[in-house]
Parts: sequence; C-alpha cells; structure tokens
Amino acid sequence: MANRNRTKTSVLLLALLMTLASCSTPGDGAKPAEQGGDNPEPAKRDPVNLVIYYPFNTEFDADGLMKTFGDPIKKKFPHITPQFILGGTKETGLNELIAAGQQIDIIFSSIGSVVPYLVDTKLIYDITPQLEKYKYDLNRLEPTMVDMGKSLNDGKLFGLPVYVPPSALYYNKDLFDKFGVPYPKDGITWDELYDLNKRLVRKEGETQYFGLGNAFAHFALLNQRGLNPIDPGTLEAKITTDGWKRFAENIIRFYQDSAYDEKQLNVTAQNNGFFKDRNTAMYLSITGLQYAQLEGLNFDIASFPSDKDAPGVGAQPYPTFFNITGTSKYKDDAFEVIAYLTSNEIQAALAKAGKMLPAVKDKAIKNAFGQDAPLFQNKNVKALYPEKYGSSSLWTRYNSIATTQFYYAVINAAVGKKDLNTALREAEEEANKQIRTQKGK
Repeated sequence: MANRNRTKTSVLLLALLMTLASCSTPGDGAKPAEQGGDNPEPAKRDPVNLVIYYPFNTEFDADGLMKTFGDPIKKKFPHITPQFILGGTKETGLNELIAAGQQIDIIFSSIGSVVPYLVDTKLIYDITPQLEKYKYDLNRLEPTMVDMGKSLNDGKLFGLPVYVPPSALYYNKDLFDKFGVPYPKDGITWDELYDLNKRLVRKEGETQYFGLGNAFAHFALLNQRGLNPIDPGTLEAKITTDGWKRFAENIIRFYQDSAYDEKQLNVTAQNNGFFKDRNTAMYLSITGLQYAQLEGLNFDIASFPSDKDAPGVGAQPYPTFFNITGTSKYKDDAFEVIAYLTSNEIQAALAKAGKMLPAVKDKAIKNAFGQDAPLFQNKNVKALYPEKYGSSSLWTRYNSIATTQFYYAVINAAVGKKDLNTALREAEEEANKQIRTQKGK
C-alpha cells in the first residue's frame, strides 16, 4: 500500500505540480516509527515549537524563509510551529543567541559554514540514530554531497543536504551574435572554452570586451580535480603540488589573454562585467547566483567546462545542509522536518519554481528546474548541474585559508608580478602561517 501511494504521488508531482501539503513519508524512504508507515491515521502529537536558524540575511528574508520552508512544514506537520531566526546582525549572531539561552533546533547553511556555526559552537550532532530509526535512504541523495558532510564530522553526518547552487557557464547571446561567434555547447572542454575566449576579446571604440568572467576564488575551493588544499596528515596547506600548478596554469591563460588588468581580476569586477556592465561574454558560476541579475539579459546556459580526459565532470557541489543541533530537545521532530525537505515532493516543487537545484539524484526532478519560472523558459536548464560532480576534496576548517592564498598567487602570476612557482610557494607559506595562528587560538 505504501509503495502504491508513493508511486502515485511521484506521478502527480511530475504531471500536475502538487501542493506542498500531501501524505508522502518524510523522506521518501524514511518511515516514521510512530506511524508504522502504513497507518493512514497518525496519532495526535504534542505541539512542538521548532526554532530554525539561518546565519545570514542575504539569500532569504523572514517572509521568504516562511514561504519557502515554513509553510510546507506546517502543512505536513500540524503539530510543529516553525520559527525562523536570521543572523547578520549583532543581536542575532549565533554566539549572542547561545549566550542568551535561545533555543535553536536546526541550523542551515552552506557546507563552508559548518565549522564556525556547528563545530566551533559545539552544536554539531551525529544524526546516525535518526537515520537508523527512520530508515532514511541516503542513496537518494547526490553522493558527493553526502561525502562532503561526512568528511567534516569523522565520517558521520550532522545533517542532510537540501539544495545546491548551480555550477555552469552562462553566456550573453547578444555579444556572441555581435561578433559572429558560435555559442558554447554542453560538453565544452577547457581548451574549447579558451579558444572561444580569445575570439571574444576585442576593443571597439572606447569599449573593451572580455571573453570569460570567473568566480575563481570559489572555483579553487571547489575544483573539479578533487585537489586537497590541506594535507590530510599534517593539516597544513599544500598548494605547490603538480596538480595545483596545472590547475593554476589553466586559469592563468584565460586572464593573460583577456585584456584584464589587476583591478579587473577580483570577483566583484568579474561579476559586474557580465551581469551589470555586460561587456563580458561568458561567466562561470560556482557557489551561487542571484537570479535577479539575469533579468533583462539575453542569456543561455552551457555545461561547466570539463577536462578532455574527464568529460562531463564538473566542479564539486557546494550544498546547503539542514543540521540538527546537539542541544535540541526535539531531535526526532527536527529530523522528520529535514527529511521531509529532501523528499521528492519538496525537491520537485522547489525545483519547478526555479528557486534552487535539488540535492537528490532523481533526474526527472533535476530536469524540472524552472518549469514554472518565466526567467528559465526555453533555457538550457539541464546544464545547471554536471553529468557528474567532481570528487570531494577533504574538507577541514583550513580549506578557505589555503584556497584564498592560492587565489592571490594566481592573480600575482597572471599580471606578471611573480613567476608561478614563487607565487605558489609564498602563498603556501602564508597560508601555513595563518593556519598556525588559528591552531594556536
């Protein structure tokens, strides 16, 4: 009976865009012990006020959090009242809230924020008991995201990935048409992208046009080669290896042949060139994109460029995890909520709305992205996620220190301030100096 109900639900989701309140199980495979899986009349449950903390105030506001997550939670679990707290202010900083005795049951953030918001605050919790109790099937989720989560907690999960930003190549069709250059296609290699880049770099009158803009500081962190910026044995920066040098050389050639000066190589300038000034033909996005930036732009999307010897392999994902805190008194209720947010029902609805890419492997759900969003009509949305995510690097609290210094090394080499070997060696030394300082704290 349960299998038939789930099959029926999946069909309706794909055909009719069901409402977010339905009778599916919390995690499309997670069977609540209280309900026995097949009981159509669940027992009445005690009211629970569940506090969900989002450390920032950029991607969502209070109303957006309630509409996106709160309303579906209330419909699915009538006994739960979700309460959202946004960070980003002095009064709502996590340490301040903890000191004030504020109850926090779930914290959700990108994988890169797990250390400061869960590990350093000692709020991290191993959800293995809930995974076993509710028989949650982790195989439904993108394996690289699961691996990332486990690498930060000694092989144990602290939460579930719910969504992931796109990693893809956006391009301005007007500039390609202006210069008579063919559009990039899915499956493009780095060498093919380099050739396109050279054809698009030109100056007309007072306007300098550029080929590729790139959020490179993030790309180093999520490199598709699975390079570790931190040595697993010593927990020291290791960015002078042959792998890191080849990775740097691949990026540097784009910058050296693109008429960029040093000021134009920072992430903000690269972003503005494509989205605001619109004098840059292509933009390689990794960790996120405010879709409002695309309004009014005649754009389309191609897949993330791959190495010719590893076709279809994109960057590593940068998932947002919903994490149960160790201090929560409602760990089972919190788990039912985060499991529900990874259900096919919720994942499909959020994808169709064009709000976020799903964390599940289901291709039908992925391909449904943006179906109900005017911005993505007739766009190549399947390019927003790769055929295969790049293998996960080892995630530690020091990754961003090493990759930030690597970024500076690449810039210094690209503008001719230093040769690459010197730049990487000095960057590694500086990263390790900062790591030693942080270890001392």
